[in-house]
Amino acid sequence: MLPDFPKEKREFEKFWNDYLVNKHRELLGFFASIPSFTIHEGHLWRIERSDGSKSERPFEELSSEFIIKNEEVPELTPEKIKEKLDAVAEDTARQVSQKIIKEIQEAAEQVGNTVNANGKSLTKEHFLELLEKIDTGFDEQGEWIRPSLIMHPNFWKENEEKFKQWDLDKDFIKRQEKIINKKREEWHAREALRKLVD
Repeated sequence: MLPDFPKEKREFEKFWNDYLVNKHRELLGFFASIPSFTIHEGHLWRIERSDGSKSERPFEELSSEFIIKNEEVPELTPEKIKEKLDAVAEDTARQVSQKIIKEIQEAAEQVGNTVNANGKSLTKEHFLELLEKIDTGFDEQGEWIRPSLIMHPNFWKENEEKFKQWDLDKDFIKRQEKIINKKREEWHAREALRKLVD
């Protein structure tokens, strides 16, 4: 009979599980900052939007494989385990990111909250139109919380200099501030109403 080491096995399992969770979050990048919670039962999830609309979706499975063949075991070093777990983390992070982007795109199209550049380059006009359409937040002092922009790395590289020039365009900044101030007033009105209800 071979000896068994249950305590040590549990410690190894916890160590590698923690490693996988942390690597997955690291590879999620911006998406890891989105609040999340665990649902222990049920088969549907529902979104209730600020405009009162609702949507329900069934849960979808995201999975990846971690395979160790018998012939690999004698040479299975911590570095090789790490490589296998990195591949799993990369696969699951990709699946989650793609799913989030798809859900956001579908929700935005459903409520008409999109700006179509029709295959042309992103312009200041497109950006201002987008800023008009999105629901943006403010902190307790009423300072604007800048929205996060998600774009393909190649698109960023191609347009980085152009975006920097936008920050030097006084007319563009003025028009942007006008939109933000209008949204700030709307936010103050909502906050005042919320406090009255509370």
